[in-house]
Amino acid sequence: VVGQTETASVAGTRPSQIIVYPFSVSASDVTLNQGIFQKTYRQMSGTDQSADQLQIAHDTAHNVCVQVSANLTQKGYSATCLDRGVAPAGDNVMIVDGEFRNINEGNRLRRLVIGLGTGQSTIDTNVVVAQRTGETSQQLMEFATHADSGSMPGAAIMGAPGAAAGGAAAVASLGANVAAGGAKNYRSSTGSLAEMTANQIVDQITKYYTQRGWNAAS
Repeated sequence: VVGQTETASVAGTRPSQIIVYPFSVSASDVTLNQGIFQKTYRQMSGTDQSADQLQIAHDTAHNVCVQVSANLTQKGYSATCLDRGVAPAGDNVMIVDGEFRNINEGNRLRRLVIGLGTGQSTIDTNVVVAQRTGETSQQLMEFATHADSGSMPGAAIMGAPGAAAGGAAAVASLGANVAAGGAKNYRSSTGSLAEMTANQIVDQITKYYTQRGWNAAS
């Protein structure tokens, strides 16, 4: 989490509910899996790339919204995910909104074979947290989050079964296995990153509550 700014609540009272909206996102913010097998699959199947980008954008926004509200609820806060455009009820609510700057599926084959950050999948967001009391709204926090698939060595370095001995043949075999599972995992490669992003957002909100002595809502 970077670029964080905080402002004390003018109302000085704990919000009765936390409302989370799916962050704004467009198809142009999404980079599909760049692996050669996935590209070939999309070309041969005639898949509409822009439709896939839009679906991943909407799915990721929905998943982050649901996970943030679910995680807050598990911690004892009253939180819910609302569709964009639905006005929150209540006279004292915290509103969590934002936008995705980047949703990148990376290159799954390079990630599995080489690793070390090569082919990373990433998600970047800008988050704004505000408090609405009556007819007045006040921004409380603004920050950016970053989640990525990490920099662990891949199979070619760690030594997948037969990789060191088989050389290029072993890498090709591993690539074929990745391709075979490509369609099934096509939309899920950023799923864990959505969870990381949700956790980062929840951490910032709970820290804000703690710093002001606000107990979790029952």
